[in-house]
Amino acid sequence: MKKDGEKGGGGLAKLKGYQIFWECLLKEGVDLIFGYPGGAVINLYDEMVNYPQIRHILTRHEQGAIHAADGYARSTGKPGVAIVTSGPGATNTVTGIATACMDSSPLVVFTGQVPTALIGNDAFQEADIVGITRPCTKHNFLVKSTEELAKTIREAFYIATTGRPGPVLVDMPKDVIVGEAEFEYPEKVHIRGYHPSTRGHPQQVRKAAQLIAKARRPLIYAGGGIIISGAHEELRELAELTYTPVTLTLMGLGGFPGDHPLFLGMLGMHGTYVANMAITHCDLIIAVGARFDDRVTGKLEAFAPRARDAREGGLGIIHIDVDPTSISKNVEVNVPIVGDAKNILSQMLEALRDMDVNWEGKHGDWLAQLRDWDSQHPLQYTYSEKVIKPQYVVEKLYEVSQGEAIITTEVGQNQMWAALFYRYKRPRQFITSG
Repeated sequence: MKKDGEKGGGGLAKLKGYQIFWECLLKEGVDLIFGYPGGAVINLYDEMVNYPQIRHILTRHEQGAIHAADGYARSTGKPGVAIVTSGPGATNTVTGIATACMDSSPLVVFTGQVPTALIGNDAFQEADIVGITRPCTKHNFLVKSTEELAKTIREAFYIATTGRPGPVLVDMPKDVIVGEAEFEYPEKVHIRGYHPSTRGHPQQVRKAAQLIAKARRPLIYAGGGIIISGAHEELRELAELTYTPVTLTLMGLGGFPGDHPLFLGMLGMHGTYVANMAITHCDLIIAVGARFDDRVTGKLEAFAPRARDAREGGLGIIHIDVDPTSISKNVEVNVPIVGDAKNILSQMLEALRDMDVNWEGKHGDWLAQLRDWDSQHPLQYTYSEKVIKPQYVVEKLYEVSQGEAIITTEVGQNQMWAALFYRYKRPRQFITSG
């Protein structure tokens, strides 16, 4: 048997699977992983000492490892990485994986598995984690040989971070981990049928720009896609160039400055009065990286009635999203544009700058009406000297932190108070599930 690192017949170094694993993580620039050890992955943990460049966070439970990796991804924009053992270790990850899938968070989850020859034989701590997670992952893999390991890991990171991000699971049988193969990490990835769009179709972008130039009561409705794409600067430039007000979804908070005069606050059933009046009375919606979920739309037939009714002068809905399946999924749109929000907004800005339009004069009455609604029905609560109101606590947190804190919440009223009473200045300040 060749020693680790000895040259194979192809001139490449031969490594054990557990060495290939860590080499692949280095190639992907991973510097932090979360996990909980077990028998199926013990060889990976034994080898970890030889890779001090990668820090490991030991959690109390596998579910904690996945949620922690998810939080890392949301706060940094880099893929979160987790490693757990087979069977119950793998099944304990499902809730965290489903959360990441719903919120488009890039994760790569590595699970141990019983040896290939024992799969399907009800072996000790065997679970069909690939089958279990198929509905809640962007993609998943069962690695069938050590030779496939590097290529599979490369594809997993690529899929997790491109297009609409999401969790990818890599299931690694014990014999794959301890086996030996030549190590070569692919520089490029070619996956048949997976070619996410990045730039918008020029004709659709021009059509959208023409509608924006025609609108008198436009509204930008932006979601988490703005943050994922890193399109916050382009969004601000679009709003300021065209004097168009902006409302954000829960997952979009931080994608536009919370103290900006064009910001209307959060939209939807828990949103501000002015944002909901704006969506009701606008004549054009520019939706960017948002999915028109039920907490925003309410009754679909009553959502944005004037924009959707040509008889009322409505110009319809422009929808920009990297995921084509999200467009017209809940609300039918007039101008769909598939692609990365940052690229498409850049294209749109280029088209709008060439237009001779007095944006401030055209939208002055609309902005005045919005200010009037906001002054009549501001975001408020009744202050009490006898009890500490949660809204007051959030406001004080904003003052003390000068708006620079990273805020995390659970789901419930605490989430809504944090969404409404803390004015987020930049992306990735608000970590929550939506």
